[in-house]
Amino acid sequence: MTMTIAKILQAIDLTPGMLSGKTAVITGAGSGIGREIAHAFGWLGANVVIADISESGYKVEKEISEAGGLGKWILTDVSNEDSVKKLIDECERKYGSIDYLINNAIYITTAPVEEIETEVWDQVISVNLRGTFLTCKYTLPGMQRRGTGTIINMVSTDAMPYLSAYMAFKGGVASFTQSLAAEVSGKGVSVIALAPGFVRTPGMQSISEGLAPHLGMSSEEFLNLSLHPAYAGAIPAEDAGAATAYLAVRMAPDYHGEVVSGYTVLERAGYLKEAQYTDGSEEKDNDVEISTNANLSDKLR
Repeated sequence: MTMTIAKILQAIDLTPGMLSGKTAVITGAGSGIGREIAHAFGWLGANVVIADISESGYKVEKEISEAGGLGKWILTDVSNEDSVKKLIDECERKYGSIDYLINNAIYITTAPVEEIETEVWDQVISVNLRGTFLTCKYTLPGMQRRGTGTIINMVSTDAMPYLSAYMAFKGGVASFTQSLAAEVSGKGVSVIALAPGFVRTPGMQSISEGLAPHLGMSSEEFLNLSLHPAYAGAIPAEDAGAATAYLAVRMAPDYHGEVVSGYTVLERAGYLKEAQYTDGSEEKDNDVEISTNANLSDKLR
């Protein structure tokens, strides 16, 4: 199932320009899921801030502009407090407010625990967990003053071998999200953790080449794992981008303080048929227990 992001958004009853005047900050938007989220918000008419440490962010800015949207790349190191403060200050000066914050930036390493260098572990946690904390810390005051805003933090569910640092930060982000949601309840701000699913991105493709042999399979076998009957393997990044946009625009208050899967969002949007399992039950967000190799594909973005 592959469609352009615009066609997917139209299929789930979102309309171009509906976020005109709104501003979305997306970290790690230079490639993969982040790029598709940026394109989704651009098509919806928002001011899209591509917060990325790579110059690929400028390429995404140009893509959005050439498609008729409003994109702006701001060079950002989410692990650096001064860099994040500069990002938020510049956004608020230029646009007046930040309506949506999508924490998607990621640094990942694949190795057994005993082989991970401590410095690498620290870098994973610094970029991914500290980065999420910092962007929330400096975005929240403006959202709370205005009494409105949505924060979506990307996570994964269940444990997985050879990705201990990655899974540690993902678990930390999920708990952080739930704690933050409790703090801001009743203040007009929605805070959600989104597990987009098993998504085919350049990063996931690269990781699969080193990870799959540890799991007794080839890279192609790994990429052909599926956690939803609508997909024969990893889902397109466009679908994950559309799920993020739909969650932000249509469903944020419904999932405040919760962890929700991208599959669930796309089912509720009517884009996917609701999955049925062998015992006749339906998947309930991320509470489904998936064992052995079947759970591997929900861990990478």
